[in-house]
Amino acid sequence: MSNENVDLIRRAYEAYSRGDMATMLQFVDPDLEWTYLDPIIKDPEPQVCHGRHELETALKRQAERGLRAELEEVVAGDERVMVVTRTPGVDSFRVRKADDRNFAVFSLRDGRIVSMRDCRDRQEALAAAGIE
Repeated sequence: MSNENVDLIRRAYEAYSRGDMATMLQFVDPDLEWTYLDPIIKDPEPQVCHGRHELETALKRQAERGLRAELEEVVAGDERVMVVTRTPGVDSFRVRKADDRNFAVFSLRDGRIVSMRDCRDRQEALAAAGIE
């Protein structure tokens, strides 16, 4: 299953890279739970968005700022996948700089992304994904 999950994440990011939001969103469960960290706060508490539409709104806002994530690494855990992306220019919007990198953990079920969790750094993401 982990290879299938890695492939699904890669296909979703490929669609996003092409600007094909509709195809990318097909990989996302309508009831997605997205736990994110507000980049304009130095040490943010996680916040939660629900639903595919909130993700779409956030990605459109990011695109309007000229930001687009580039997939750097995908590592599968048992049921979760850690993703490292680079978003050139994103640090100009952040209080806490991260070398334009983002770390997230995706949970997948039945061929769809059901949850996303942003992490502060690689170590946190590896732990959240259950990867040693």
